[in-house]
Amino acid sequence: MKPTLVTGANGHVGNNLCRQLLARGERVRAMIRASADPAPLAGLDVEIVRGDIMDPAATARAVEGCGRLYHTAAGFLMWSRDPERDIIQPSVAGTRNVLEAAVHAGVEKVLYTSTTGTMGLPTSPDHPYDETHFNTEPHTYYVRGKIAAEQEAFAIAKRTGLPLTSIHPGFILGPRFWKPSESVRQVEQFLNQGTPIYFEGGFGVVDVDDVARGAILALEKGRPGERYIVSGENVTVKGLFDLMAELTGLRAPAVKLPVPVLRVVAGVLELGARLTGARPLIDRSQVDEFAGKYGYFDSTKAQRELGYTYLSARDTVRRTIAWLLDRGFVSERRRRLVHPHPSLQGAYAEGAS
Repeated sequence: MKPTLVTGANGHVGNNLCRQLLARGERVRAMIRASADPAPLAGLDVEIVRGDIMDPAATARAVEGCGRLYHTAAGFLMWSRDPERDIIQPSVAGTRNVLEAAVHAGVEKVLYTSTTGTMGLPTSPDHPYDETHFNTEPHTYYVRGKIAAEQEAFAIAKRTGLPLTSIHPGFILGPRFWKPSESVRQVEQFLNQGTPIYFEGGFGVVDVDDVARGAILALEKGRPGERYIVSGENVTVKGLFDLMAELTGLRAPAVKLPVPVLRVVAGVLELGARLTGARPLIDRSQVDEFAGKYGYFDSTKAQRELGYTYLSARDTVRRTIAWLLDRGFVSERRRRLVHPHPSLQGAYAEGAS
């Protein structure tokens, strides 16, 4: 049996995907950067290969001999001092290197991990988007990079005949992360600092286990050249904070900040970041991308064609909070304020669900 390659294997999606592939009896080759922390893969029977997807030669060595490929590596950042280097290029050039290596190595199938952000965000909660939508006005460097990378991926597949399918996760939460992702960071900040305000909008909240399973289903059953939304339950920003508050006993935000005011606040935070070099809590591009928008997406196509299902938002948030508390991501001072809901006990398993 040829090994299956997972790029970005130490990431939130990547390590959970490796676990599910191993549970299916597959040989897994896990590609991580030379400087990456291998802790998320500790104890897993995977072949770890060190290399950067920005290095064509290292990428070719990692892909060589593999039968299938899951490309999850990307610059999942919302802010950087050098966004072209840290966000855009890993998405675009990195994807190009991985797929060209896959073509050269004769890989049978490729699953590309995109994002629902490439489809845009509805301005109304009543009209979730499906796979026919495309984001024509991206604001953050992250979404810009993912749009360009997705276009590059399908262009290479069309030119070479490489069987490629993409999945588009929503707002990914869930356990088994060793560094909070951009989405998990929102929950971590609520636990550690509290959140006094919220804004109009919402998200399709999806558990990382469901995303990993959706990736496997898409590679197994998906049609080449097709995009599949693998999102979850759609909830408002306020609803998400209320869930966190219910499960922790911490106070939910009660003040809704109008989007124009939030944008002014973000501008002030950006100014402070330029002076200190620290990352701003939020910047204007994030406000323009997400505030007042509803990241509500329709996973019907994946449900119908792939057999995709997903956990409720409550279960997903519950599993995320349990991991944050159990794994030491919450400060001792804040832990003393938390009154954990009984359902947090045993909310996640060590292996893939």
